[in-house]
Amino acid sequence: MIKAVLFDIDGVLLDSLHANSRFFQDLLEHHGYERPPLEAFREVFHLTMIDIIKHFTKSTDEEEIQKIWEGGRDHIVPYQLDLVTTPEDSEKVIKLLRQEYTLGVVTSRTKPNIFKIPPMMRLQEHFSVAVGFEDVENHKPHPDPLLFAARALNIAPEEIVYIGDAHTDV
Repeated sequence: MIKAVLFDIDGVLLDSLHANSRFFQDLLEHHGYERPPLEAFREVFHLTMIDIIKHFTKSTDEEEIQKIWEGGRDHIVPYQLDLVTTPEDSEKVIKLLRQEYTLGVVTSRTKPNIFKIPPMMRLQEHFSVAVGFEDVENHKPHPDPLLFAARALNIAPEEIVYIGDAHTDV
């Protein structure tokens, strides 16, 4: 029997492709790298911030990668909230599901940024758990984030459904 539903955020609860792409373009340019086109970003949208930085910089300098990641984490360039949209009726669906299931989010976003975006702020009260980048050592597609959520909810993994948007969410 299903007891909980977990959601990815980007691409599921939020359409953040354009906002995330712009953020990474600005972040990389700020650090002297080329701005990757939207189509190139679309291919790596499902990766963690650090993996996206590694992908586009092609750098093996861990200090450089960490510096850019920290700049992204600390928002040295603005995140374009006006570019974020939500799927139609998503808030209504969340409220309906909440009546029967325990809900949570599992994302590669950093913890402080999970509920910073206004649509997520409005939904925060409906989620019993929020698993972010810092919560686990192994990130999606590794199962650790989902298992972490299951333990936090005290619900067996086989009683949980995860809704994602990428092949790595399977």
